[in-house]
Amino acid sequence: MPAPAERPRTSTEDPLATVTEANGQAVLVAVDRQAAAAGLTPGLPLADARALVPNLRTAPADPAGERRALMALAVWCGRYTPWTAPDADVRGGGTGGLWLEITGAAHLFGGEAALLADLSARLAALGYVHKLAVATTPGAAWAAARFAPASAGAVVALPSGADATKRELASFPVAALRIAPTATEGLHRLGLRRIGQLTRQPRAPLARRFGPGLIRRLDQALGHEY
Repeated sequence: MPAPAERPRTSTEDPLATVTEANGQAVLVAVDRQAAAAGLTPGLPLADARALVPNLRTAPADPAGERRALMALAVWCGRYTPWTAPDADVRGGGTGGLWLEITGAAHLFGGEAALLADLSARLAALGYVHKLAVATTPGAAWAAARFAPASAGAVVALPSGADATKRELASFPVAALRIAPTATEGLHRLGLRRIGQLTRQPRAPLARRFGPGLIRRLDQALGHEY
């Protein structure tokens, strides 16, 4: 019989993912940039991930530790604004983050761009891989921080104003609206994959089929509701 294949040796330079058990199998919870560039995403079974990236490094997910770290980081961000709050990863997709309300505070740092550049540099120095986004609405900023293309860099600034926000979000996937995965799947089955497609649909049928939460999230992202 042939000898069993050995798992390729890994090094600290190899892609990294955190892993947990779900429905009887190991799945990815979060991935670093190298793993994402290789096509790995949160929720992917570990067996499939290793088939794609044999040298993948893994570590057990630590939700409680991640919450504590996120809370500590929110306090640390008080240097930029007194209004900070953690945004928990309630969907288990490695998307935990922070809210910073910088209206009225950005001028103290020379403007929004200067504030974000300073924050990005400090996070990088601390070893955090990050994506920062600023937008007219919290929903639009949340979407850009998680779904803007990697080519946009670590800092994304969406143009201000309702019309500009609508244009910028049109190409984003519907999952960027902070909706439940079941709603995302249902919209996909209808061929609705982008936010721009949703904005062109009659609202009443969407509300009947998916509930008022979908319309509320859309309006929050576009600035019609807060």
